[in-house]
Amino acid sequence: MQWIRAHREQSWAIAGTVVGAVVILSFVIQRRQTENNEAWTQLGVSQGYLLQGQTGEAGKALDLWFSRFQGTSAESYARFLRADLLYGTTDYAGAARLYGELAQTGQPPDVRPLALAAQCAAEETSGRLAEAQALAQRFLDSYPDHFLAASIYISQARLAELTGDPSNATAIYDRFVVLYPQSPWTDLARARLLALGAPAKK
Repeated sequence: MQWIRAHREQSWAIAGTVVGAVVILSFVIQRRQTENNEAWTQLGVSQGYLLQGQTGEAGKALDLWFSRFQGTSAESYARFLRADLLYGTTDYAGAARLYGELAQTGQPPDVRPLALAAQCAAEETSGRLAEAQALAQRFLDSYPDHFLAASIYISQARLAELTGDPSNATAIYDRFVVLYPQSPWTDLARARLLALGAPAKK
């Protein structure tokens, strides 16, 4: 207190600076929150176009979105939507590239396994089967308990068949039946085991 009395003007200047900084910070936070809310709203518009099959309008809406809202909390989801748009317009290589970026750096981290699974599908659809196989294995190594793991096992087994490796496909289908006895794909796995000449597990 004695220092404050002796340096009253300096104290008021410091206090004023602190108050000013708090006000500015509050304004920035509020503005950022408003911007984030608007970003999500506008992203919903882009998604609506895509769900309706209006790919041209979806592309324009996403271009506008990135010009206004890049860096907001919705950015990873916007990039995912952009990749979905590329996939839906048969640009599988472009989609795989964007999904791959999100699988590495997407935020929040929950986006990454979704992007990795989508990248695997894009690579398979584009005919890059070896790349798709590597991605499927990476998914199962990284996210063995993820809700998409079952579908990735089926993809992995299908890829083994497509690349002429029936013994590996059999092993994967067999493992799938053990791990997911109640899955919607279990009957498919059993049918493929029979088709490949292996007795399916009960």
